[in-house]
Amino acid sequence: MEGPRPVVLSGPSGAGKSTLMKMLLRDYDGVFGFSVSHTTRSPRPGEVDGKDYHFSNREAMQEDIDDGTYIENAEFSGNLYGTSKSSVDEVRANGLICILDVDIQGVRNIKQTDLDPIYVSIQPPSMEILEKRLRDRNTETEESLQKRLEAARVDMELSNEPGVFDMLIVNDDLEEAYEKLQSVLIEEITKVQSTKKERCNSIMSGPRPVVISGPSGAGKSTLLKKLLKDYKGVFGFSVSHTTRDPRPGEVDGKDYHFTNREAMQEDIDKGEFIETDEFSGNLYGTSKSAVQDVRAKGLICILDVDIAGVRHIKETNLDPIYISIQPPSIEVLEERLRGRATETEEKIQSRLEEARTDMEECNEPGLFDIVIVNNDLDEAYEKLQSVLKEEMSDVILMKAFQGQTCYLISF
Repeated sequence: MEGPRPVVLSGPSGAGKSTLMKMLLRDYDGVFGFSVSHTTRSPRPGEVDGKDYHFSNREAMQEDIDDGTYIENAEFSGNLYGTSKSSVDEVRANGLICILDVDIQGVRNIKQTDLDPIYVSIQPPSMEILEKRLRDRNTETEESLQKRLEAARVDMELSNEPGVFDMLIVNDDLEEAYEKLQSVLIEEITKVQSTKKERCNSIMSGPRPVVISGPSGAGKSTLLKKLLKDYKGVFGFSVSHTTRDPRPGEVDGKDYHFTNREAMQEDIDKGEFIETDEFSGNLYGTSKSAVQDVRAKGLICILDVDIAGVRHIKETNLDPIYISIQPPSIEVLEERLRGRATETEEKIQSRLEEARTDMEECNEPGLFDIVIVNNDLDEAYEKLQSVLKEEMSDVILMKAFQGQTCYLISF
């Protein structure tokens, strides 16, 4: 798995791990991340699956544990808890250093995997000081405190075994301990920061547009609405050109760029348009400059075009991501179209004929980067997000670099 090396932090309660982690997150914003753990317990009020935990059942989780897909796991109060390899990989795929806060047994479990993290142990200077820290919290019963102290004795002893940790930090002085923690992580921190700067520089010219194509009824509009809802401030639409007259309320430059046939035809002949068509005696088209206007704002320009439009764009230097959204079958598509109850029989037959052509041509090698068969909306949406993930990450990164905000609900 590519990405920064994870960091395993271990040590007894009261040693200062949480304080040191907070200092890291404060000073290195956008460098570290946390994996989402799995558990078999039921969600508590307000907890969100995939955000607070990946909620699972014992049978499925135990099967994954037996298959070796977990890097560490434990059982508390009759429920399994664990960290899967995939949850760590998700953090690394976003270019972040994944922090794993585990006990000494978790360290031993991770040692048996191919994760290759940086192992850091945070220890108190002595049992006496640790006990004072825990008592000063005034949050423990005597029984709980004694359990923590006993666990700490074992932890402090095992942490000195050769080869278990890359660095053992005795937290006698918080600032000195923090300096040591930074020193052992600085190489990975620098790599992450450099990579983010390089990515920002590479996308300043604007993110790649996205060409989405597919027959009416395949679910393009629904999928686009979900994208725009979940990734606010990430996508934009170009303003098309037309030679028809403005309708009441339409604004030039907002609804369309209104022009005359002579001027638009001249620009088409010059190659200034990436796709054009004619309806009812009027020209319609998308100009390169209209797409560039969206890209200049740091947004991913969405182009919803038919398959002929895809072929036209292929002849330009636009270099978008090409996505085809297709129904599972012509029968399912017909059922969807009839279910709308908005089409005449003649219109339905016309759409179905166009769809047959679209469904056949979309499988031409090299025409699309991905063909998504929309049989299940959630699965189709996951695939759409997956193919756009890198570009969306770049937009969010660039806006953060520029001090702007993207509202991200799911990613």
